[in-house]
Amino acid sequence: MSAPKPKLMVIDDLESARQMAKRVLARSYDVFDFASVAEALPAVERADFDAVVTDLRMPGMDGLEALRALRAKAPEIPVILVTAFATVETAVEAMKAGAFDYLKKPFEPEELEIVVARAVEHARVKKENARLRSALQGTFSVHGIVGKSQPMRDLVSMLERIAPSDVPILIEGESGTGKDLLARAAHALSPRAAGPYVALNMSAIPESLAESELFGHEKGAFTGADQPRPGFFAEAEGGTLFLDEIGLLPLALQPKLLRVLQDGEFIPVGSRKARKANVRVIAATNEDLARRVKEGKFREDLYFRLRVVPLRLPPLRERREDLPLLVEHLVQKHALRLGRPPLPLDADAMRALLDHPWPGNVRELEHAIERGLLLARGDAIALADLPPEIAQPAQEAATGTEGRYRKARDAWERRFLEDLLREADGQVAKAAEAAGLHRSTFYEKLARHGLVEKDGKE
Repeated sequence: MSAPKPKLMVIDDLESARQMAKRVLARSYDVFDFASVAEALPAVERADFDAVVTDLRMPGMDGLEALRALRAKAPEIPVILVTAFATVETAVEAMKAGAFDYLKKPFEPEELEIVVARAVEHARVKKENARLRSALQGTFSVHGIVGKSQPMRDLVSMLERIAPSDVPILIEGESGTGKDLLARAAHALSPRAAGPYVALNMSAIPESLAESELFGHEKGAFTGADQPRPGFFAEAEGGTLFLDEIGLLPLALQPKLLRVLQDGEFIPVGSRKARKANVRVIAATNEDLARRVKEGKFREDLYFRLRVVPLRLPPLRERREDLPLLVEHLVQKHALRLGRPPLPLDADAMRALLDHPWPGNVRELEHAIERGLLLARGDAIALADLPPEIAQPAQEAATGTEGRYRKARDAWERRFLEDLLREADGQVAKAAEAAGLHRSTFYEKLARHGLVEKDGKE
């Protein structure tokens, strides 16, 4: 079943102007025409219109009054003013009153199409963002984990079941998927939520210092150890220790971590006395740990001890339906931090995000949104505001379809001209008047499509 056409309201006291607008727009929109503002206003309450096109000069209530009345009843509907007497003052007054745009008579049919298309798209984006905000409130958001796709629902369901226990968790997922966020959520949902949450990235510490960082050391344990140090296990006492990139844990330290997991105790460097560890361990990896086990780079017994409950975070490309919700969440999050308005994304920008493969996952999306908010100059984040690696492929794809679009537009214009000539019984002057075009302009269009010769002979 095809989607319903957008609804347009056309207000003009001239029957010929209303009919011209209907001819131009009826292929793409459901057009409802009214001879006066008084007739049109009650219809706004009965139907959900996507845009309004109204003449400026009319008997009774004029276009500017209509604009104010329409915005009072339905402020979300974009209004386009049409006038034969456009001046700078008129334009300024119209924009101040909230007009989306205005057209100066006489205008080409394509001009009307373009402005209406922009207005309808603007309304669609606003509606979509309102829907997303509503959906975001209705979807789950567990400590910052946003999504409604089935993989994310399954993941959160598993997380909620295992978080209250003390068993180790292994989070598997590509870089940038949000493994730290998932670990924090597990901590927040556990009985240890009031205790510390300590995170350590194994790639960030030299191998020679790894044991001291994890288990601490006594004074004089090695050169430079002037003072005792507690280590991360001691700092996480009563809470959760998150070990990111666990695959990089030195092989010599793996038995010591296994001892903590099995016996709940560790020995600081330079000490002979074991200490108890009341810590829940959550590990994460973006590598294939099973492969590292086969290669002899990771202990099999430690692998299975960590993997009591594995959680796999799907990459963004596997849950694209979550992307609009993530965009809305990230816009709200970073707009506040950056002191910028929470701008929506226009249609081209959102389409580019949906088409992008996201090798950097949610982290890459977050950086793209931050950049968009900082660079945006209008009332929406545009394609040009996104990073080049996202924007350029979308622009190239659009360029590739430009020829097909031009052909489709020309085919539509030819059919439109033929319909006008048929209704006017072949009288070019009458057809030009119905189209709202000067006769010479109309002749040029007919000639371009081979419907008359250049000198005007039919």
